[in-house]
Amino acid sequence: MADQHTPTRGGPDSEPPGPPFDRPGEGTYAVLAVAALLVASAVFVLLVDRSLRRPPEIPEVLQPTATAATAVPTRQAPAVIPVTPEPIVIDLEIPQGPFEQLPTPTVVPVHTEAPARYFLITVQSGDTLAAIASRYGYSFEEIAELNGIDEPYIIQIGDELLFPNR
Repeated sequence: MADQHTPTRGGPDSEPPGPPFDRPGEGTYAVLAVAALLVASAVFVLLVDRSLRRPPEIPEVLQPTATAATAVPTRQAPAVIPVTPEPIVIDLEIPQGPFEQLPTPTVVPVHTEAPARYFLITVQSGDTLAAIASRYGYSFEEIAELNGIDEPYIIQIGDELLFPNR
């Protein structure tokens, strides 16, 4: 029986594996593939790689000519003669001495309505003095005193309560 760790190619009766190219023709294909790679590499080195190392050819149109390099301009630029400009005089009187001090403008405040000091709340069904006061952030004692409500602090539906505007 074959060892468990030894790979087999078939069933238990098959032969143990042989050399890498044990079928007819397998070695020939490998040799041909290596030879083709060598030939392709040689062609690349001979043709492509040499052309990459050679400087590029410059077209004749772009080549410098001897006449262009030694040509003399036919027209000379006019000589620049420095000229001192005439000063321009502006006849403008600038006052001297102390100047009149203008009064400082007075800021007039814009009239804005002051926010109301108080606001009214109408008592609705189910309201209590404590609940309404708490809703607006006050104690019921503050609101009762402001509105003149004494113990037992009873309010009626439709009553208007005065609240301070904070």
